[in-house]
Amino acid sequence: MPRVLAVQNAVCEHLGTLKHMFEHDGFSIDTVIAVKEQLPDTLEGYDALVVLGGPASAYDDLAYLRREEMLIQDALRHNIPMLGICLGSQLLAKVAGARVYKGHIKEIGWYTVSITEHGLRSIFRGLDDSILVFHWHNDTYDLASSAVRLAYSNHYPNQAFILGSAIGIQFHVEVDEQMVEEWVEEYRQEVHDAGISIDALMHDIRHRAGMLEHTANILYRNFRSMISLYKNTGK
Repeated sequence: MPRVLAVQNAVCEHLGTLKHMFEHDGFSIDTVIAVKEQLPDTLEGYDALVVLGGPASAYDDLAYLRREEMLIQDALRHNIPMLGICLGSQLLAKVAGARVYKGHIKEIGWYTVSITEHGLRSIFRGLDDSILVFHWHNDTYDLASSAVRLAYSNHYPNQAFILGSAIGIQFHVEVDEQMVEEWVEEYRQEVHDAGISIDALMHDIRHRAGMLEHTANILYRNFRSMISLYKNTGK
């Protein structure tokens, strides 16, 4: 049975709709909530790593983030496929030597991202070259010289990238209505300070959850293909 390690950086920021996709394909999922649980020292025995979002910043001096960086380095070193979402993508960029910093616009809600030609040949294969997705971030990053841009938007030039066997995605494809409701409750002050309507956020996710899950399913299938490729080639 293939194994995936899912690293959560907040209790409310989990695999979401990706969980049942992994489970449907027979993956065994080990979940570690890094802020309060011990991470493994290496990825030995795992076929993939998923690092999820959270309220911290990649440049914060937090011991659990440094441990996550070590796991990301292990994934890159041994060609173990990794998917980094939001904070996970920022940690991947940082490990690669790129700058991670506070962006000029806080994105909470729905924004369109454009997919590059390379993106359409890799993790976004099967999607249109412009997709509407859910965002919740303020930080952003530059790209390391060895990374390839996969997606961009009007606000930020780097919305997704690939680095060896690792994919970093700044936005969220994994959320559903229940998950957004959890985030709104957990980060209510942040939403209020940003001047964003909670009612509008909930209205939009109710009407767009199906569309977003379709996007997540295509992205997941492409990531699963990466896992199979690296597993069959002995990493």
